[in-house]
Amino acid sequence: MELAQPLWLWALLLLPVLAAAEVWAVRRDRDRTARLVSRALWGRVLRTPHEAWRFVRLALLLTGAAGLIVALAQPRWGLVREKLEREGVDVVLVADTSASMGVEDVQPNRFFVAKAALSSLLDRLEGSRFALVALEGEAYPLVPLTLDADAVGLFLETMEPGIVPTPGTSLGAGLTKALDMFVDKNRNNKVIVLVSDGEDLEGEVESAVRKAKEAGVIVHTVGVGTSAGAPVPDVDRDGNRAGFKKDENGTVVVSKLNEANLKEIAQATGGQYVRVSAANPSAWQLASAIEGMEQRTLAQEYSYRRKERFQWPLGIGLVALSLGLLLPLPVIAWQWRRKRQAAASIPGAELGAQGSLETTTRATRATVFALTLFAATMAGAGEPQKPRGSVIDEVLLRPQRLTSAGRKAYDKGDYPRAQERFDKAAGVLPDDPRTRFNLADALFKAGKLEQAAELFRALGTDDKSPLAAAARYNLGNTLLQKQEFKDAAESYRRTLELLPGDPDARRNMEIALRALREQEQKQQQQDKQDKDQDKQSKKQNDQQQQRHEQQKQDQKREQPQPRPQTREEKEQERWKQETGMPKERAMQLLSALEQNEKDEQKKQLALLRAGKKKGKDW
Repeated sequence: MELAQPLWLWALLLLPVLAAAEVWAVRRDRDRTARLVSRALWGRVLRTPHEAWRFVRLALLLTGAAGLIVALAQPRWGLVREKLEREGVDVVLVADTSASMGVEDVQPNRFFVAKAALSSLLDRLEGSRFALVALEGEAYPLVPLTLDADAVGLFLETMEPGIVPTPGTSLGAGLTKALDMFVDKNRNNKVIVLVSDGEDLEGEVESAVRKAKEAGVIVHTVGVGTSAGAPVPDVDRDGNRAGFKKDENGTVVVSKLNEANLKEIAQATGGQYVRVSAANPSAWQLASAIEGMEQRTLAQEYSYRRKERFQWPLGIGLVALSLGLLLPLPVIAWQWRRKRQAAASIPGAELGAQGSLETTTRATRATVFALTLFAATMAGAGEPQKPRGSVIDEVLLRPQRLTSAGRKAYDKGDYPRAQERFDKAAGVLPDDPRTRFNLADALFKAGKLEQAAELFRALGTDDKSPLAAAARYNLGNTLLQKQEFKDAAESYRRTLELLPGDPDARRNMEIALRALREQEQKQQQQDKQDKDQDKQSKKQNDQQQQRHEQQKQDQKREQPQPRPQTREEKEQERWKQETGMPKERAMQLLSALEQNEKDEQKKQLALLRAGKKKGKDW
């Protein structure tokens, strides 16, 4: 069981205060009445119901208030399966990556602002399918239509001007390639978002716009840049700026925002044109227009949630409140008055009244205990097979609160705190395998592999346990972390006995076996090297042992004891023995190799671009 709003339980602390206030009020009324009428004459003079009803009503009202508070906390248990549908629009994002997008008439440059505009669309249009196309002299599809907006955003972050091998700018090629990205030709809600400075050097826009109109595709355009423009930067093969691009006459090329071209494309297909800047890169007008289109179901998923059970405490609370407000009933009150009137004429009536008060008080206590026991029973009615702790723990929801707190700490990466919470939950429910599984998982994340392995090994003993497969799999991961490859492979093999087709267990088992084989080979090589070194050193030591024995003893007496190596020094020494160089030097070489590889790729791309395009290459 879990609570959606557990903070409401703090209101239960007010109930003892109300009960204490009612008891104080009863005593005050008794004292006031005793000043006017002798206690022996109360049964003859007073016509109100017996004071025992006051405590019965108090117990019922407190029970009703507790039920309402628990209902407000929204208890949930049991699972409900729900069908979810994701609706959206197919959107193809076309990004101009030509050299003119590197112009700095907007800060820091046009392409940076263009990426910010496309990222805002990805964040705003949740549930839609996206595709990504890079546009220069040719158009290259980077991401097909997908619901994974994060993947599109990842490719968008890695894009930069000059990513396409063919330099230049062909808006028509970009629109044509974007039309090919729509896999469902019968859909009506298809959108292309073109982000560019509007310059077109190929002249194929009209035919592409005509195809878009025939296919029913709406093209929205986003303009980046200024009407004044700025020179187009020229980049050499090493990726460094080498000045500005020049035309055939030797004049520096100035790129300007061609709004007329972009507006014409948008108006021809029923789209909108938006101009963005560094101060306002968000194209919210386009996002609103796309959100207003007809939505279509793109994916169907099923989710499971806890079933709401607030009706139980709410019903108990309403019944208790109703009884507390109605009791004593008129008939009961009338019969009570008749008994008092009859008792007034019988000797010893005071004793009878006292005995009735005692009996009623016992009945009241029994009623309160029954209601409390019934509430505690109903709190766990949805999970009859779940191991339970004490009644107090279940009423206070201690296991659920501890488990919930542990999961929150686990999600935040605070594994020591998660371990502490899961440990307390396991102490409350020691027979519940789920609490021990959570504790073992937290121990593994906290680096306490020995304790985690013991718990996982105990949970995976019973083949019929629902957590046996997961426990064996996690035991294999723990042993693999401890470099006990043989036992890890055995644990994965036992996992495959319960889950024969599990790919993760198979893959991890192969990793463990491969590591075990490498470990054995290294051990054999090390043993062989040790034997060879022992033979050589033995020959040398036999010749020099007697000659240097006295010198070594003298040096030991004179020299101070060596300082033990720290953990970092041992790591540096191990790294140097294995690689032949310090760790910092090896990491520097690795970074240099990666940078050289990137530079080489840029050079190859620059050579390819130079060979494919002559003349206007911006």
